[in-house]
Amino acid sequence: MRRSVRISLRTLLGAGVFLLISSCGPADLGGGSFNKANPPGMYTDQTLVEYLQVSFDEAKACSGLTGGTFDDLTVVMMEPQFPCRWYESGCSGEFVTPNTIKLGSPYVWKHEVIHYLLYVNTGDADSSHASDLFWECV
Repeated sequence: MRRSVRISLRTLLGAGVFLLISSCGPADLGGGSFNKANPPGMYTDQTLVEYLQVSFDEAKACSGLTGGTFDDLTVVMMEPQFPCRWYESGCSGEFVTPNTIKLGSPYVWKHEVIHYLLYVNTGDADSSHASDLFWECV
């Protein structure tokens, strides 16, 4: 009887290990070598869009300016420091009239939003940064 218990226990353990290993699948055991490739193209996570929307709303509320909406903007993701007309060393963000923000870093987002809101509400994007909104709302 003792021998049959040992065989049954061995069989049970072997079956358990087999089920555990087979449930992982060959892709996991092979380091992901059987995963399908993603379709080519550029993608962004929805959380970035949500961050930009919330930050836009915060800048607009702080500014007190009523014109301009997030949905009216075109946002172009750029390299962190890209060529622009304002600085020889390049820009991390740039508002281009009438509704485009080139964004190399999310850290300058609110600054560029202020340019956009000023342009929509006053007709002047304030490229000289004279408005206190650049200090108060960024």
